[in-house]
Order: sequence, then C-alpha cells, then structure tokens
Amino acid sequence: MTQLPTSFHVVIAGGGISGLALALFLNKAGISCSIYEAYGYKATIGAGFNIAPNGMNVLDALGLAEKVAAAGAVSEEVCMRNGKGKVIVSLPNGSVEKYGQPGVSLSRAALYDILLQELKDQGLTVHYHKRLCDIRQAEDNVTAVFTDGTRTTGDVLIGADGVHSATRQLLFPEAPTPAFTCMKNYGGFAPLSALPEMTAQEINSLNFTFGNDGFIGYCAAGNGMAMWWSNLPSDVPFTKEELDSTTVEEVKTLMQDRYKNYHAPIPALIAHTEKVLKVNVSDIASLSSWHKGRVLLIGDAAHAVSPSAGQGASMALEDAMYLGMLLRDAGVGSYAAAFRKFEADRKPRVEKIVAEGRRRSRSKNILRPWQAKIRDWMMAIFIPLFAPKSFDWLYRYKLDWQMKY
Repeated sequence: MTQLPTSFHVVIAGGGISGLALALFLNKAGISCSIYEAYGYKATIGAGFNIAPNGMNVLDALGLAEKVAAAGAVSEEVCMRNGKGKVIVSLPNGSVEKYGQPGVSLSRAALYDILLQELKDQGLTVHYHKRLCDIRQAEDNVTAVFTDGTRTTGDVLIGADGVHSATRQLLFPEAPTPAFTCMKNYGGFAPLSALPEMTAQEINSLNFTFGNDGFIGYCAAGNGMAMWWSNLPSDVPFTKEELDSTTVEEVKTLMQDRYKNYHAPIPALIAHTEKVLKVNVSDIASLSSWHKGRVLLIGDAAHAVSPSAGQGASMALEDAMYLGMLLRDAGVGSYAAAFRKFEADRKPRVEKIVAEGRRRSRSKNILRPWQAKIRDWMMAIFIPLFAPKSFDWLYRYKLDWQMKY
C-alpha cells in the first residue's frame, strides 16, 4: 500500500499518556507530528495506576517496557479482602508466559517522565501552555488555534486531551459532557520503609479491600513507595475550591477516621502518607462518532474510562499504537479511511470496558453489615467463575507493529 507523503503532518492536542505515546509511534512510522499541551509540565502530577499486560505490550513495542517495570512494581496477583483482612478471593493478574508482559503499578508521573524522556531522546518536544480554543478545517488542512494566539496547521488533528477534552467540545458541541459517576476518589503515596506490616504477598499484588465503611485499594508503586486509593459515594462532586485547597492533613484525617478499624497495613498506609490527591470520578456516555473531517479523538477524549475498570492507561496506549499503525499504512489522502477503521475496530472494545468500569463502581458503595456479608459471599463465588475469562479477554489483545492493518 502506498504510504502517506513525507510532508504529512499530525497535530496532537494533549500531552498526556495517549498524546505522548502517539507521537512516539508516529515518529517510529516516519510521520511528522507536533504536540500541544494546555498545562505546564508538572513533575509530580497525578496519582498512580496499574498498567495491565495489554498496555505493557504496547510499551514493549516502543522499547520502554523494561524501563516502566523498573520504575514500578510488578503486580502478580489480584487479592480481594474484607475490612478485617480475610481473603475473599485471590487471582493471578495475568501471566508473562501467556501474555508476554506482567502488570505493573507505578505513579502517573513516573510513566509520564519515561515517555517524555523518550520523546526528547528522539528530538521531539511538547509545547506547553497551549490551550486549544478553535479548530478551523479547510479542504486540504486543519488549523488549531490556542488562547495565547498561537496557530498551527497540519493535515490532521488528533484530540488526545483527556476527559474534559477541548477538542471534543469544539468538534461535537452537542455531544454528551463528562458525567460525575457519584464517586469521589482519594489517593496517596507512602514510603514502604514505614510499612513493615505490608507483606511480601501484598507488595506483589493489587490489593482491594471491601469493608462496611467503604472501599480502599493499595499496592507497591516502585521507587520504594506504596500507593493507596479510595472511592467514596457522593451525590455531589468536589467543587473547584475543594479540589484546589486539598492538603495532606485534610485527606489523612478523613481517611484515618473512616478506615481506622480496617486491617493492616491500611491504617499505617494512611498515617505515613506523604502525597495526596482528590478527584471527581467521571466518565462519558458513548459518542456517536469519534471523528469529523480531519479531526479524531483518542484516549479519554473519546471514551473516558472509570478508574474502577483498571484499564484507562492501557486503553490510551492501545489507541496510540493502533492509530499510529493505521496512519503508517494509509494511502495518500486516505487518513479518512484510517479514522473510520480506527473507530470501527476500537469502539466495541473500549465501550465494553467503560461499561465494566461503571458496574465495578457500584460494588464500592457503603453497605450495612448484612449487605456486606452477602456481597462478600457473592464475590467469593462469582469472581473465580468469571474473572479469569474477563482478564483473558482484556490481556490477550496484542498488536503487531510489523503487520499491516
């Protein structure tokens, strides 16, 4: 198939995981691109997450899997407990032999810096403080306009600017906006050296505790740190003022009061927390289309996934690799066909995962003791029956850079 002309240029709006990964795949394919990020660089931005084997396989295609694994902690198991510490169910978190890569837990900042350093090593840069305010499509190009007056023109524009995507708002002003899922998320990081109660098994696992007073998860996060996260139901989201005024002591006090009677090492994790965050958990209803003309949405801009799905970062990485391959293999002027194929092939997978994330969020509501016992009993029966098949469907997805798509 005839490849895109060497003058073909991709403008990427958004310098998060999907945007940076896409730039690396485009560069790997020999396609020119430029990246524009609304905010400034923040070395400690964000919380942490687990990159599942399917996401790690994407990083392996960029030659970065070993660096990411070294910066994080391999999560070999998924272990679910009740508030007293009794194991409800424990399952393998994939298999290197079966899927090629392990699951790895680390901070968002660590992954971001690995991707950013690779960009720099390849001679690519991110243009910061470029907030998109207009998109102007012409017959043979598209121009992105930013609030500081900067304009840049390319053959296509990729909106990789997250759940509150300006690209999506400009492209589809009538489309659904991100919806609060009635869950507030709290998280934090603590040094492993302060947590002798955290066993070797827990360090090598994703740990989920479902107690009467709410859900909390924890795991090792690499660089000598552990991380925890808690989703609490709420009818109203945090206000901007509440988010902006977040302090370590405020979050620790709230979490200590709620989880003081939970099993070790949860109280110690909270007590020794050094960094915290709060966020409103949002997702977005299915969009009828992810592209229009010369503009396409990817990652959370197209399909925001609840953290409960455990696949947000992996989905962003899959999107970036697949779109890079489609544009690499597109014929001259055939970006539109690549956009259509990207949407047709990716939509069924990500929408199934978004739906699963919503379903999992409902399992984290605060329950009465008798309700919690029923939940634990059902989890012990049904998770071993259905989770392995679900994990296999998620983890076996693997793209081959050498193939044409």
